Amino acid sequence: MSAYFVVYLNVTEPDRFAEYFQVVMPVIKRRGGRLIAQGTPEVIEGTLSFKQAVLFEWRSRQDLLEYWHSDEYAQIKKLREGAAEFQAVVIESI
Repeated sequence: MSAYFVVYLNVTEPDRFAEYFQVVMPVIKRRGGRLIAQGTPEVIEGTLSFKQAVLFEWRSRQDLLEYWHSDEYAQIKKLREGAAEFQAVVIESI
């Protein structure tokens, strides 16, 4: 069953975040993730404090979590720390 990884973020250091994005995207792809959408979310009801959103699709929740908790990503994640406010959620398909 597919899983969707939704990331909300506010980039605080664009150059550092761009470096992180360039490094992380090939790893996501190699581990089975696929970028579906990215951009400024349009709030149609309620409030959202994040200025950007990114949506990925993974073959399964397990594949996503194996990537997220991997030693490989732990090293890459250090590039993102301090470069963006970040919130991420996983949603499984039905």
